Amino acid sequence: MKLTRLAGECEKGTCPTVYGVDGTGDLIVQGYVVDSPEALEAIQVPPGEAAVRIPASLIRRLANAHLG
Repeated sequence: MKLTRLAGECEKGTCPTVYGVDGTGDLIVQGYVVDSPEALEAIQVPPGEAAVRIPASLIRRLANAHLG
């Protein structure tokens, strides 16, 4: 699986980042693991899925770079 970095909260290193999966149109989001039982229950994350938290500014950066 080949990934292309689309937007991140920092130039290099490990921080919340959005990647495109080449040839599919899918995205992979790197963020902070949501481990709050209350939050996970509220959004009902099923087996095989995970919830991550990312800054809203990352979505704005992604939209400006690729949709604007």
